[in-house]
Amino acid sequence: MTADEIDDYVKRVMEQAKDADPEKVREEFEKYLKIFLLPPKDSFRSVLRRFEVSEEKVQSAARTAYRETKKVDRFAELGNEDSNVTIDVKVVTYVSRIQTVRGEEKQIAFGWIEDAPYGESGQSERWDFKDWGEHAENMAPGSVVRMEGVSVNEWKGKKSININRSSRIVVLEEGGPAVSLATSDPITIEEAGKRDGFVTVVGRLMAVNAQTISKKDGSGDLDIIKGKVADSSGAIGFVSWSEFDHEVGTLIRIEGASIRRFRDTPELNIGDRTKVEVFHDSNFADT
Repeated sequence: MTADEIDDYVKRVMEQAKDADPEKVREEFEKYLKIFLLPPKDSFRSVLRRFEVSEEKVQSAARTAYRETKKVDRFAELGNEDSNVTIDVKVVTYVSRIQTVRGEEKQIAFGWIEDAPYGESGQSERWDFKDWGEHAENMAPGSVVRMEGVSVNEWKGKKSININRSSRIVVLEEGGPAVSLATSDPITIEEAGKRDGFVTVVGRLMAVNAQTISKKDGSGDLDIIKGKVADSSGAIGFVSWSEFDHEVGTLIRIEGASIRRFRDTPELNIGDRTKVEVFHDSNFADT
């Protein structure tokens, strides 16, 4: 039994019992080892309970700790059914949003990561990821992190990484500022134009223009709506790829639109999951 093994399990306990004293946690593991001859792997559940971790979290943390870990350096080493994977990656993008799952709002995020973060430039492979565990604090774009307990997902032949609630994200090199969690609370249009990812805004509909464009694959035409919405802070253009039935002058709330940029000009993209509804606010300026 090495000190590193105990250190690893102390860190795992601290992730679940953030207010615990690390030295007290270590003492518990050493007590089980000395008196009962139980290594940290076998005393892990008992130590978690000792520090008043809920039973649900005890079982989740234990499952992650006990599964055989697959450590890899490159995405190419992963199969579509691999789980409990450990890999070092560079975070390229991290976009938070609120998604309704089985009738309940969940905080999720998605983005890009690259393998071999310390290899030669241009030699890394880029994969998509989805974060189900609210790890925004440790996933700032530009940072290098060690992902532990993640799994591989495959859809239509394309592999990606799932970061689960029980996964661990260890920051190896700091990147930019921590990413803010998504919220359904509206922000000003001026602030929305400075952000990336998904936003919610309230504004007056200033222009609406129905257009028909040709699909890139040549399979036909597509009807879209382009327009402009404004509030007291400014105005922003939008494009709607789904049904949009609102008249100029209407005050609307747009929830979950994504910010896209064309030649550095921000634009709201309204898709199937975006919620657009008439908004009532007597304090909002009329047209």
